[in-house]
Amino acid sequence: MTASSLVTDRPRIIGIAIPTAWELWALAIGGLAGLCLWEIWANVPTPYVAGGPLEPPTLIKALFQRQIGWEPSTEIAKSLHYFTGVIGYPLGYFLLTRNGVSVGRNVDGWIWGAFTTFIALGLFAVLAGLPFMLWAWGGQLTIMSTIGHTLYGGLAAYVAEFMIARR
Repeated sequence: MTASSLVTDRPRIIGIAIPTAWELWALAIGGLAGLCLWEIWANVPTPYVAGGPLEPPTLIKALFQRQIGWEPSTEIAKSLHYFTGVIGYPLGYFLLTRNGVSVGRNVDGWIWGAFTTFIALGLFAVLAGLPFMLWAWGGQLTIMSTIGHTLYGGLAAYVAEFMIARR
């Protein structure tokens, strides 16, 4: 299979390239690897720099409470965060990079990871009633979140692309 046939032989829905079952598996494994690294980053060095860990379930709970008046349990909020990290963000990465938004496989994951910080802290935090990018809180959480998300994206993409290339 050549590089050009990867683009044309791929399953498509309304002209959009979609992942095969193997690619979905590789994306999920990559997302899981990236999420594990993110969790270590969020809970080990971050408290020393920012005074506490990164807590996505708290953001998710605040978002749901503000937007629909219901606060999910911590378990549900964690599950939503894990689903997003293992399935959602890797799928978004794939759809973008396979449909024309790519600067090169070696950096796409890093860029996507950094962008996921904007999704979490620039969009979801504001919708949850928190300050944009949490800058009003001093910036330490934002910096640590950005580094963590970038590490996540880099590792998730590397593992997924490695598995896809080896197939």
